[in-house]
Amino acid sequence: MNTKALANHAFMSHKTGLRPQHLGLHRAICVLMGWNTMPDPSGTWIPEVFPRPEALALKEDLILWPPVVIVHNISLSNNDHNKWKLINIEALEEFLRGKGFHLGKMKICLGNPGDHSVILVKFLGTFSGLQEAERLHKLFLERKHGRVDFEQAISGTGTVDELTQGDNQIQKLDDVLLYGYMGISEDLDSVDFDTKKRCSVKSKKEIHELADAPVKPE
Repeated sequence: MNTKALANHAFMSHKTGLRPQHLGLHRAICVLMGWNTMPDPSGTWIPEVFPRPEALALKEDLILWPPVVIVHNISLSNNDHNKWKLINIEALEEFLRGKGFHLGKMKICLGNPGDHSVILVKFLGTFSGLQEAERLHKLFLERKHGRVDFEQAISGTGTVDELTQGDNQIQKLDDVLLYGYMGISEDLDSVDFDTKKRCSVKSKKEIHELADAPVKPE
């Protein structure tokens, strides 16, 4: 109830010079809680809970900037240490190279925690960098190894494949061990200290709209 009251205050406040900040706070709270942000025809805001897919779409619009894709090694979440398969940065680089990514346009480092269970793929803070990050995000998504799939796998509600004896590790990375998705505002705890210190949060939709805007003639 207190959160609803705060969101309502932020929406209703017309304090001189602070209206944009209040609306920004209102939107941030709504995205966090999975609520609608738009008022009804009378101009009154009434919080309504979005279905999970719509709430997730709202959250995934607020990406970390410069873009970063968060990669998880699912095997390290297994309680049986004998089933752990360590994937280092060099192995991930080889995997990305095999998928046609140019390593000179990205930086790869350990995330948080720094035990190789989370690896970050950082891209340039440009529109082309965003496109490359989206391409990697889509690669995991199409193989059902995206954000939702990872959450289901670690919660026990999804299936987790395992490498079998004789499998080529590099060839099987995308099929079995690695899950990945584009980093959003709620992923700040998964990135390293330097990334958290330097990054900001931007609307992916607004970036695309800016890139698609017509160029004004001189």
